[in-house]
Amino acid sequence: MVIAFSPQSALGQLLLLRSIAIVLQLVLVLVSILLLDKNIPHKPVFTIIALESAFQLLSIFIYRRTREISEKAMTLQLVADILFLSVLLSFLGGASNAFVSLLLLPCIIAAVTVSIGYVLFVSASALIAYGYLYIAVTMPMHHHGMHMGEHLLGMFVNFVFMVVVTVGVVALLVKRIREREALLAKTREKQLQQEQLLALGSAAAQVTHQLATPIAHLNLLLEELREDFPDHPAVKEMSSPISQCCTQLEGFRDQTELLKLKGEAKAQSTAFVLEQLEELMALQYPKQAIDVVEKTSAVFIQGDPMLIPSLLNLVVNAAKANERAGKTHISLNAYTKEGYWYLTIQDQGKGIRNKS
Repeated sequence: MVIAFSPQSALGQLLLLRSIAIVLQLVLVLVSILLLDKNIPHKPVFTIIALESAFQLLSIFIYRRTREISEKAMTLQLVADILFLSVLLSFLGGASNAFVSLLLLPCIIAAVTVSIGYVLFVSASALIAYGYLYIAVTMPMHHHGMHMGEHLLGMFVNFVFMVVVTVGVVALLVKRIREREALLAKTREKQLQQEQLLALGSAAAQVTHQLATPIAHLNLLLEELREDFPDHPAVKEMSSPISQCCTQLEGFRDQTELLKLKGEAKAQSTAFVLEQLEELMALQYPKQAIDVVEKTSAVFIQGDPMLIPSLLNLVVNAAKANERAGKTHISLNAYTKEGYWYLTIQDQGKGIRNKS
């Protein structure tokens, strides 16, 4: 039989603790029968331990392919432990048994593994079980001993106090630990993002530097050719592509400077964003007609350094859809609503087919 859950998981630890508890129960009962009290009801006690063992094997079989169980299933497992322990103690002295304080253990486990609603349910189950052992089992046995009754009542009050304090403290500590882990995870994620942006900015700066030299060299050659052959058609045709390369290189340099800010948000005007998108699309897809309409007045937005490249990628997708459909018009509509800036991109492509 393949076991999927890990011993380090909450499910694995619970089943391991229950297995140890079953073995200890069996050993303690045998020691008590052989050395201490031979009047212990053998048949009910061993029947309860056998039923608990069967429940343990059934739980292992049901959850053998599960790494983590739900909070509801975990709560049912803990309530089952309280039930088995309560029934066992009802034949072994009830609340006067020294091991009755073990009813506190499922409450502590619940405080660590499940949410507060289920913790309260498990705690209430433990209190009801202890109350049953005290009222229905222990009091009839010691109604003649006044001092023993006071002692048992003090134990019951102490148990209630321990459940409230222990579960409350453990639940609070677990909440603080989880909040701290979430904060650390968020900090690590942000740091990783900043490192990635910094690495991307360094790579972009290097590529821009490598492109700047040959483009500058071509520009010088073009100037010499323009002086020697001012009316040559090839010289005139070369001017526009090289000018576009220079403009594109300046845009790359601006994006590189933004990336060097390590991902810090920078306020950008929506008019500037739309202007950049229009210029970049004119360079990459000169045959596409970009119609930019900003329905409301321009505002400043806090944008990621990759805002313009991300938006440009969406507009490029629209241009590719137009090319596949043989169209040349793209509409960009921007407006501000309730403190948010919206941008809609509409192309004339065929869209996405519905396979259904």
